[in-house]
Amino acid sequence: MSRSASYGYDQRCEIFGERGLLKIENEHYHNSTFSNYEGVHLSPLKHSFPERFKQAYESEMEAFADTILHGETWPITARDCIAVQKIADAAAFSCEVNEVVRLDDMDRNDIEQEMVL
Repeated sequence: MSRSASYGYDQRCEIFGERGLLKIENEHYHNSTFSNYEGVHLSPLKHSFPERFKQAYESEMEAFADTILHGETWPITARDCIAVQKIADAAAFSCEVNEVVRLDDMDRNDIEQEMVL
């Protein structure tokens, strides 16, 4: 992920696992591609957060309104928040020690005490 790529925000991600690959690509303004002798040409990447995450913001606001107006349960649980923090901590620690850090290892107290956040 980079906010300073010369061609715009770059938010690609590939996650390889034993059972397959998860790949997330950048969003462009449209999905047309023009190819010629000079190369392959795509539309620019969506630039701003509102452009790139419009549907996510709309869905979050709808869920919030449903929670307030209709008493529905908030879809994000404490467990979800803890899981996201665990992933972020593992990524930070992985960068610090320059090696793969498994999420299961993040439960060990000795690793957590060594982390510098």
